[in-house]
Amino acid sequence: MSHQSRGFVLVAVLVVIMLTSMVAVSLLFRIKAEDTAVAAGAGSEQAWSAAISGVYEAMRIASAITPEDTDWQDDPTLFHQRLVVDDGVDQWQFSIYSYRETEESSFHFGLQDEASKLNLHTATEPMLTRLPGMTPYLAQGLLDFLDKDDVAHPQGAEQEYYDNLPRPYACLNGPLSTIYELFLVRGFNPSVVCGEDANFNCTLDPHENDGDDFPPPDNGDSKLDPGLRNYATVCSYDLDEDNDGQIRLDLNDSAETFWQVELPGSVVEYIHTAHTNKIKFKHPAELLEAKTKLPNGKEIGSGVGKAELPLLLDKFSCSLDYHLHGLININTASAAVLQTLPGVDESLAQNIVASRKGLRKEQRKTPAWLYEEGIVDAQKFKDLAPLLTTRSRQFTFQVIGYGVPSGRYRMLEVMIDVAGAEPAITYLRDITRLGLPFVIEPEAKQTLTTYRRSATKEVAHGG
Repeated sequence: MSHQSRGFVLVAVLVVIMLTSMVAVSLLFRIKAEDTAVAAGAGSEQAWSAAISGVYEAMRIASAITPEDTDWQDDPTLFHQRLVVDDGVDQWQFSIYSYRETEESSFHFGLQDEASKLNLHTATEPMLTRLPGMTPYLAQGLLDFLDKDDVAHPQGAEQEYYDNLPRPYACLNGPLSTIYELFLVRGFNPSVVCGEDANFNCTLDPHENDGDDFPPPDNGDSKLDPGLRNYATVCSYDLDEDNDGQIRLDLNDSAETFWQVELPGSVVEYIHTAHTNKIKFKHPAELLEAKTKLPNGKEIGSGVGKAELPLLLDKFSCSLDYHLHGLININTASAAVLQTLPGVDESLAQNIVASRKGLRKEQRKTPAWLYEEGIVDAQKFKDLAPLLTTRSRQFTFQVIGYGVPSGRYRMLEVMIDVAGAEPAITYLRDITRLGLPFVIEPEAKQTLTTYRRSATKEVAHGG
């Protein structure tokens, strides 16, 4: 064979080897890519499972909450870095956080109760317009969207408005199923509903405090606007039961066996006299410092004062409904929500919030402490009591399931209802696309809340 032929064969062999190598490298790359995809998918599913574990743990904790409890609002030991499983590669954990207004922070490892908000389905127009960010234009448009008639409020909008939109749709004329259905109502845009907290991390980030420089829109006042979703709800109700889980006794039913409740004789006599004279009560609070003039001209007092009021509120009812919708939890509502109540101004709302810190556990069982502590007089208490509760049965929160050290995570927005025989998930949305709400540290010795508290103490002590 000539030298030229031998050279041609060598080149051919080299080309074949090169092509074979390229094929092998390509196959290895595809195998590696598939392995990576499978690992990423498995990690994502594990993160989802960790997050769901957090949801069920939240339901377990919420089911056991009583009016005396406060830890569920902010407790890193219960809600932060809870280990689900260690698979040898990652430690899969969950953290639960929510928005709550305090002097230290709006980010807390805990739950947010819906009873601390104003229920849009039961609120009157004056109550709605006292909400942060709510105007008569928005409030009347909302009322028209929800009511069943076709008569528009002066600043409202009925079906005719929605018919003239580029993409017309029907007015709901009924209750909203989630707070985000507000986007269907005229004027309710993301800035109104979600405020400046675009990534739902309950923290004022730099891009949420730069005016018009970068999205989202914000006012640059260095204070987080949490949006209407943290002040308003479409799902809050209590049950007409006492704190022992028994159905309350009807104060207007003379055939009831409520005489077995240990009430002072003067109170029993007053109730009996009211029945005899066909006097009907609308709420047990009406008996507070009450007096009634009898047909014979004699005036008798109810005998209900500070000592008797808590028992009366706990054990008795004047409602025929078992589900009591829209009651505001006086123990947890923010000053902004308390100001929506009739006759409650900013000063009184702040006084209520400040007074809660010194309450005994026993006092937190009923709203009677408002009167017991001298925060309101008897008449104002009678006006407020039908709108109040001290219990929460529905809760919202964000939960993040994540792996350490890989950093894979899934984040969910959740609402739960623990009023029934079995706790239920009533709303769940994957919000992973919004990004991490806080840094996941491999060791994570110190939580965000702990850090902020220690920093606050250092400032307070001149550190």
